[in-house]
Amino acid sequence: MFLIHTSVAQAPLLAAAVVGACRGEGWDVPLQPRFLSVLFEKLLGFVADFKTLESTTPQVIRDALPFLEQRRELIELMVTVEILCDPIPSWLSTSVEQWANALEVEDSSLLLARDLAQNATATAMADFYRLNWIGTLDLKQSDFQNKLARDGMKAWALTVEADLEEARRWNKLENCPAGSLGRALWDFYQKRGFAVPGNPGAANNALAHHDWIHVLADYDTTPLGEMEVTAFMASSSRLPGATLGFIGTVSIYESGLLPSLVVPPGYNHSLSVPLAPERIADAIRRGKACNQDPLITDYFAIAFCPLDELRRSWGIPEKKYL
Repeated sequence: MFLIHTSVAQAPLLAAAVVGACRGEGWDVPLQPRFLSVLFEKLLGFVADFKTLESTTPQVIRDALPFLEQRRELIELMVTVEILCDPIPSWLSTSVEQWANALEVEDSSLLLARDLAQNATATAMADFYRLNWIGTLDLKQSDFQNKLARDGMKAWALTVEADLEEARRWNKLENCPAGSLGRALWDFYQKRGFAVPGNPGAANNALAHHDWIHVLADYDTTPLGEMEVTAFMASSSRLPGATLGFIGTVSIYESGLLPSLVVPPGYNHSLSVPLAPERIADAIRRGKACNQDPLITDYFAIAFCPLDELRRSWGIPEKKYL
């Protein structure tokens, strides 16, 4: 996740790099400099006017960032700034690609951005689900390739065929004690009218895995809540595709560039509302503090544990924004 491997001392240099790659003759949308200002101030304590900040070059950055992970996070931040635009300007897409090549970074976020810049929405959606954390969890199922061949792209995220055993496993969460993680997830589903995995049309087991994290980190299922929980996941998990999950979610709920298997269209500009960038920065802060990887946890094994105790033992800080 961007800015996780970045030191406070490196902040001015990284800010100048994003300006050099993404500002051009001027920012394409007002959210770009605003979002950057909030991230750098809240996460790195670096205050700057991204409309006037001087830029730098890829060569300077390559010399200053010897570790690939640092350079990858910088490119992921550039891609995030890029996909805030609708449409993505061709010069911006080319610029980010050139920076990635110069820094010798290959990343799935670049593939998604390239798809979106070329209006290849079907390809973008396929790449998004295949390469993010949902795809990683799906592919661990021994029969998933058969499901994909039979049911098509919706197999990545949805229960297509009834699975009584899987539904029974999730329904047993109702029996968890009050105040436990499992009971909190059951209540989370009941409050929203969500069917549990195993029921046709419901989320499948891979997609529903992040609902546990909604509960643990206390994020809603609103558009902003979905961006918050994926930002939290991206900064707390080392699972391949965690950051792509956040970037794709932003492109669903802010620019509207990416279609979704589960989200109807029409939720554009959800990151542009007051305090939304601040909430995303806070989610990144909380995820970085989390001492467990939430995307590889077996939550059914800890479903009976008290939710408050889990939050404390995992080191999850309180939210700054309710």
